[in-house]
Amino acid sequence: MTPQRSQKLVAARAGWRMFLCFCAMLFFSASVHATLFTLITAENGVVEYNLKTNAVSGWYSEPGSSHRFHLAFKQGERDTTNPVLVATMTCTTNEHYRGKSALEICIAARDEVLSKRAAYKAAIDCVGGHDAFAPPLKPADWFHGFAMKIDAGYYQLPVEGEVLFEQWWQGAPFHPPVAIVIVNPADARARKWSDAGTNGNFALILRDDGHNADENFPGAAQYFDLGPVTTGEWLRWLVHVRPSPVESRGAIDITLNGEEKLKLEGIRVGYNPDNPQYKAHRPPDHIAAVNVALYRLNGQNFQRFFFDEIKFADTREDATVR
Repeated sequence: MTPQRSQKLVAARAGWRMFLCFCAMLFFSASVHATLFTLITAENGVVEYNLKTNAVSGWYSEPGSSHRFHLAFKQGERDTTNPVLVATMTCTTNEHYRGKSALEICIAARDEVLSKRAAYKAAIDCVGGHDAFAPPLKPADWFHGFAMKIDAGYYQLPVEGEVLFEQWWQGAPFHPPVAIVIVNPADARARKWSDAGTNGNFALILRDDGHNADENFPGAAQYFDLGPVTTGEWLRWLVHVRPSPVESRGAIDITLNGEEKLKLEGIRVGYNPDNPQYKAHRPPDHIAAVNVALYRLNGQNFQRFFFDEIKFADTREDATVR
């Protein structure tokens, strides 16, 4: 072998080693960054809730995990000494997306006696709530994925207001800055949505400092049509949120069954905790909780939803339900 060829071979091998090291560094850095914070499979899950001892909170856990997920409830006559069970959450084998079971959330029909504006809720905090981790309120990408099925035989929409089933909440007494809801057919038509369905329409509600952060703040929520509601089938949701309450550096995109339904970029997402107009209350500088839920006003309407494979991650790949 000539000296010139030997030098070329050494240089080639050195270049190849550098390339392999570079690829390894990329793989390692990507692996370190990617975190699946939450995976709720609903397999042999246990719901701990007692209406009489604590009507507003409970816990959910799964075998083999030391983590417990916080449950939040709003029941009938909840401000009295005798609350009425209206919203329930159980682990059921009657339905499943993967495995053998799913989480079932149900709200029965009931007119509230003490307040016509009272709402009922059952929610599981995927992250936040009483958890040690809550997404910081700064430009960073977070992904919430889950499978959901609406029971077609137990589904009646309210005449007034929406049915909320996913939200990114920033603390009381504020509305969630990001929420996915079902709008009834009449309201969908009133919003000039040409695809208004007989079962209502999925929609994103976006609020920030200029869009009704709390009941006393001027402005209105923004509604974005996500298409007609499908009942009786498993639906795969992926919600991407990049919080940014001060500058227009935030983003939201929503995918349903692998199809992008909405993409918003260069927007404000979340409430600015330093806004001086918040006198009595100051929103936290993080997303207090991300949850799936059933949440709506009282009345003669009823819903039963099933949830499975609930994920929360900092990468789209890790949060995608397949």
